[in-house]
Amino acid sequence: MKRKQSSYWKKARAAGCAVILVVSLAGCTGQEGAPAQSIQSAPLSESQVQSEAENAKSAAPLGTEMTSEEIVRLATELVEAGQRWESWASDPAAQQLDCSDSITVERLGEPVTLYRLPDMESRAQVENALLEIFSRNYVDKKMETIFGPDAPYSLQEQNGALYANGDFGFDNQNVFRYTGNFVVIGCTEDSISLQAELRDNDGELTENWPLTLRREEGRWVLDGWKTDEKGDNSFVALPEELEQQTQQDPELASQLRYAWMLGDGLVWGSQRWVDWCFSGLFEPPVEVPGEEYPLADLSDLKVEEFEVEIGPEEKVYLMLDVTQPGNTPLRQGRNWYLLDFSDNGTGKVNGTIRRMYPDGENAVFGLGRDQSFGKEEENARLNEELMAVVNTFRGWASASPCDRDWWQEGGEVPYVVARMHQDGLIGTDGLFTEEQFNQAARDYLNAPDYQADKEHLLRCCYEQDGRFSLMEMGGLTADIGDNCRNLGGDLAAGTATVIRRYYKDTLGLVPDYDLVYTMERSLDGTGHWYVYQCQKVPGGVSYIG
Repeated sequence: MKRKQSSYWKKARAAGCAVILVVSLAGCTGQEGAPAQSIQSAPLSESQVQSEAENAKSAAPLGTEMTSEEIVRLATELVEAGQRWESWASDPAAQQLDCSDSITVERLGEPVTLYRLPDMESRAQVENALLEIFSRNYVDKKMETIFGPDAPYSLQEQNGALYANGDFGFDNQNVFRYTGNFVVIGCTEDSISLQAELRDNDGELTENWPLTLRREEGRWVLDGWKTDEKGDNSFVALPEELEQQTQQDPELASQLRYAWMLGDGLVWGSQRWVDWCFSGLFEPPVEVPGEEYPLADLSDLKVEEFEVEIGPEEKVYLMLDVTQPGNTPLRQGRNWYLLDFSDNGTGKVNGTIRRMYPDGENAVFGLGRDQSFGKEEENARLNEELMAVVNTFRGWASASPCDRDWWQEGGEVPYVVARMHQDGLIGTDGLFTEEQFNQAARDYLNAPDYQADKEHLLRCCYEQDGRFSLMEMGGLTADIGDNCRNLGGDLAAGTATVIRRYYKDTLGLVPDYDLVYTMERSLDGTGHWYVYQCQKVPGGVSYIG
């Protein structure tokens, strides 16, 4: 799919209970029948609920009908309501718990005393209060926490009343507060994507985070809160062909929207939209120490056109026809890039583009987008086998350049045991005999005379009735957090090669160096693959595009 260019309260009261949040700093009232001051809840009849729902549907405007100023006012009102809820729900003093009415429950194996919450009587009232402010999906998740059976701070519904912990609030207190500065990123009829500014309680740190508003049952609500890392890109219109391929896969649809906007932003040289594809905000992605963001300057970049495609295993590929790279490391001409997307904890917005690896780096091995040369299955099997060996070697033997005698300095036992597990030579009990270990070690190390005695094994193994098991170990962590990947493996004249590439930049566009693993079959070609050399090649090997 090609393209050279691309495609942007009124306070609506929801059906349910009317909610007024007023923070109070008093502690337990100790007074039976004390008036509710934190929250007032007025239940509605079924006819009133239906009437208010209809009124809300007609009162709440569509997202595409509102001006930016109206959207900002709407967001301000909603976050103020959310803050009032958080301030009340996270502070037992503000809840004015009735200390004269208490129950004792068991939480995490310990007795916990809870006191009656005078302002609400049931789980349903809490849910209705939250639905005035937050989306159904968000409320469902929050209710699991607020009424979680194992948390000391969670609410307990009993005998027609709610009971809360007098020391901890039943909802979380976030250290950030909204400043009231909002930027509209995009909107549809029923969703609005915003960039919201947050400041910590000390007023020293200010950050931007995503905020999504949704129109549910005719009212606008918050779909997320503060630092939830939850963004929305549904306002991006995909070509019909791509849209049809993703109707049953919301995650893939989101990935394609980011890919489409990245191509569009690069064609038009729009820095804010290119940044948005990687961060979910109109700002560059979170900086990684030692890695540069390579698309920070688009001033001299010229991209003629782009394409977005779903490749093997539903991976997303982007083609860029670059006529002038400018100050970017993008490759001149028509080149495909494999897009990798973020998951939890990798940025401020989940699901954004994290890497854009040149597909040519995989194509050398007959892998990637084309899986060419008519050897798809053969290449896949070979690469799976070779890279499994390299990954185990890198994780348990050595993460640095080495030669075939690396194991003579020690450290071979965890590696051999890991290979035994990998090849199914150890049962589910994790136990093996001394002879089983030695036989496997001779194979995996290509050392026919290898012999480890009991004392050597006991340095990192437990013994149980003449059998051994490896002590708990986490493996090597030398390159965890680095931008690196296995490009592929190749086989020629009985010698196998696997290349692992490390990058200088955050996106995977600029090679730093390669680790080249060379392997052969052990025991004169009759055994398993073993690594007999690992070399470091600064700048990467020359024949890989």
